[in-house]
Formats: sequence, structure tokens, C-alpha cells
Amino acid sequence: MDFGTVLDDALAYTKQGVFENTNRWVKLIIAILCLGIPMNGYIMRIYRGERPAPEVDHWGTLFIDGLKLMIVGLIYTIPIIVIWAIVYGSIFLAVSSGSNGHMNSAMVPGWTPNIGFVLLMYLVEIVVGLILPVASIRFARTNSFSEAFNIGTILEYIGKIGWITYIIALILVALIIGIPICILLLGFILLGGIILFVFKVSNIVILGFIFALVLIILILSPLFAVFQVRYMTRVYDSAVPEE
Repeated sequence: MDFGTVLDDALAYTKQGVFENTNRWVKLIIAILCLGIPMNGYIMRIYRGERPAPEVDHWGTLFIDGLKLMIVGLIYTIPIIVIWAIVYGSIFLAVSSGSNGHMNSAMVPGWTPNIGFVLLMYLVEIVVGLILPVASIRFARTNSFSEAFNIGTILEYIGKIGWITYIIALILVALIIGIPICILLLGFILLGGIILFVFKVSNIVILGFIFALVLIILILSPLFAVFQVRYMTRVYDSAVPEE
């Protein structure tokens, strides 16, 4: 798989479909504000291979498809939630048993997370992170919940892509999206710290600063989402031999 070609395609797809289409961009922001449900429905359309970027229309279908995709993701996260509850449930019990919401000091020495469960939790997170993208695309194209959880077929399909190629693809897109977001957050934190400690601004200004950060992230979210989804769609389709 040529990563450069896949990245260029995802970038061009996002540029033409969202960045150069203000109307669609605004609709996608609204879709995110609706608890992200119609945005997930729009993601389903991209997963199905629609090119160029589909219109943001038929909102009822977007909501239904979005809920289905969210259910798939939720089911995949259940094992993580269960293990997380086992690992960290004790500390919440210690807090709840204390007076006025404070931890019972007698329980603190006895609370230590089981290192085996902690490692298991991270392992399960990695496994889910590897399987979920292919499972989501497979679900979008078959519209079958059983196929979304057909682990054997999913693993076989990843094998057709190439495990090393697939893992590199996931790491690459995580870096491409994660680095700009981290820079943006760190920049705002640094600037906010300077404004807070140097100029001694009021709480209203700080709240306005936080609101601006949230607004910027919201505006950029459709670009990041469409880019990532189109990128993963191309990675998925790379397992199909070109004719």
C-alpha cells in the first residue's frame, strides 16, 4: 500500500468535500452538536465508499445509521468498561464509604490496583483499537450486526491488508491527527497561563478563552473526522486487488 497516495486522497477528499464546501461544513458541525449521532451516520456513508464526499441530507437516515454505528462501538467497549470497573472500582468504594465524600483512610492502604488486570485492560484496548475500524467499515457495507462482530473474518481481512501495514497505517493517522490537536491544546494552555498570571484577568475572560478553544475544536472536528474516515476507507479497500 502506498501511504503517500492514501494520504493525498484523504486530504483531497476532505478539501473538496468539506473545506471548500462551507454549507456542508456547517451542517457537519450541527451533526456533531446533535450528540454526534448524525455525524456517525455521515461516517457510515463515507465508509461505504461514496465519492466525492456525500451531501449531509436525509437526516432521519443519518440518525438511524449513526445510532447503529454507536451501538457497535459501545458493544466493543464493554470489555474495557468491565475491566476498568474491576481495576478502579475499589477506590470509588473507598470514597463512597467515607464521610462527606472523603476517602476512608483505613481503606487506602488496602487499595492497590491489580497489575494483571491493568495490563489486561491495556491489552484489550489495543485489540479493540485494531479490530474496531475494520468492524465499523464492514458493518457500514453489509448493514449486518453479525458481520460487525465476525471476529474471525475481520482478522482474516486485516491479514489481507497486511498486519504490519495495517498497524503502521493506524499509527500514521493517529500521529497526523494527534500532533496538530496537541499543539493546539498546548498553545492555548500556554497562552492562557500567560494571560492569567501576567495580566491577572477576570474569570469571565478565562471562561471566554475556554469557550474559544472549544469553538475552534468544534469547527475543526469535521475536517479531522472526514480525513480519518476516508483514510481508513482507503486502507480497508487496499485489501481488494486492483483490476
